[in-house]
Amino acid sequence: MRQKRVTLEEIAQAAGVSRATVSLVVRKSPLVADHTRERVERIMAEMDYVRDIGAARLRNNSSRTVGVIVPNLVNSFFTEFLSGVEDVMAQDDRVVLLANSRDDPWRQDAILQRFRGHGVDGVILCPAVGTEPQLPARIAGWGMPLVQALREVGPPLDFAGADYVAAVGLAVRHLVAQGCSRLAFLSVTARTSAREERLSGFARALAETGITNAGVVEADLTWEGAAQSAAQVLALGTRPDAVLCFNDVLAAGLMAGLRRAGCEPGRDIAVVGLDDLPLAELTHPALTSVAMDAPRIGRNAAGLLARRLADPAAVPQRDIVAPRLVVRDSSFQKV
Repeated sequence: MRQKRVTLEEIAQAAGVSRATVSLVVRKSPLVADHTRERVERIMAEMDYVRDIGAARLRNNSSRTVGVIVPNLVNSFFTEFLSGVEDVMAQDDRVVLLANSRDDPWRQDAILQRFRGHGVDGVILCPAVGTEPQLPARIAGWGMPLVQALREVGPPLDFAGADYVAAVGLAVRHLVAQGCSRLAFLSVTARTSAREERLSGFARALAETGITNAGVVEADLTWEGAAQSAAQVLALGTRPDAVLCFNDVLAAGLMAGLRRAGCEPGRDIAVVGLDDLPLAELTHPALTSVAMDAPRIGRNAAGLLARRLADPAAVPQRDIVAPRLVVRDSSFQKV
């Protein structure tokens, strides 16, 4: 038998306040005194109150939900990114619906259609590989606010990301300071704006420092794919003394592959990642990486979407996080 919902009137009676006061507490209004809020929240917990989102949706013409689409869940960067999104959306009493496009634009489109069917208030999208540049305009035609994150397609719109060009520059200058002179880049195969920005930063940093470009190797974004790339790295015509990796997942896999080949990361060859995920401290040796602050990027993306929901006519804005180098044992000192 379905249990009857506790009402605002019942909460108000038990707490000795008005229904309007309880409503303000539920909506996290700053107009309620702290001691009153604490009493009402305690009563709500004791009576197992749950807000009727369906009724709120009818009153406000809002689902109180937003959609987030990421290209994979192999990289824990996206789970940290999501935590940042949820931090902001929870403050606005919104539920986050997460979907994985698996870097497939057809699957991505199907997810967007389901989001439309559920009436989400807006979407945060990390576009899949092969996303048509016209997609943001299509989404705008549906009346669905959109923020792109980490990758982007189409004309400049609301976007949250990191400065990948600066990040690569930090890593390259660090390796040069360590005495490295022949640098390779281990990239994902996926052609995205994030890849192009990293490669652009790589070319710029090489030109600025004058060190040798040992070559670019591509690998699938899997642990084993990255490990297998070690053979290609070691077979480059100019054997590198350092490898900069697209992200920490590739860096960790590469180091495992190098050890299989009898080459010790941090001693025989330096390895640096990008993102500074928690796994960077768990690899052997501990991975030098450039921190991108995934939770902060998630919070920025959510903030941009909240801004867009409040003011649909607002001028598009870009929030870019500055990178930070975190030095560990994988980038040995040669000088």
